[in-house]
Amino acid sequence: MLSTIDRASELLRDDTITIFEIHNATEIDEKKLEEARDSKDIPKFLNNMKYGDVLALADLYNTMQIDFINQENDNDFYKFVVRMGDWFDEAIGIQQEYFDSDEGMEDDLMIATAIQTLNDISTKDKSLMLDLYFSYSRDEQNMK
Repeated sequence: MLSTIDRASELLRDDTITIFEIHNATEIDEKKLEEARDSKDIPKFLNNMKYGDVLALADLYNTMQIDFINQENDNDFYKFVVRMGDWFDEAIGIQQEYFDSDEGMEDDLMIATAIQTLNDISTKDKSLMLDLYFSYSRDEQNMK
């Protein structure tokens, strides 16, 4: 899992995207972007930038990763997000069924609410969804 600084650093190290393209996407000053890219210690340079600028760089990195995955792998990231959404919906339904059953517990609806909150948080966080996607897509996972 990459941190926000790691994601922003990776973007700045990527020579396939120009300073001008980064500027257009993030509205960060081109001179500051050039300084960051030319820095010998990009993470240290980023630590001294405005937090909002670093977030914008990390968000652009995430967007580019998602676009690449979808283009190269038949919309795999999009399919994964839909599948996760379906899983969350099913998990919520199961908790509601438990609540209505003879074996239901008092907190089954509260668990359903917590699952919905997890769904809301994860689907709004590109970094988290990318981390989950990469975890999901690893070859030869052992779930023992």
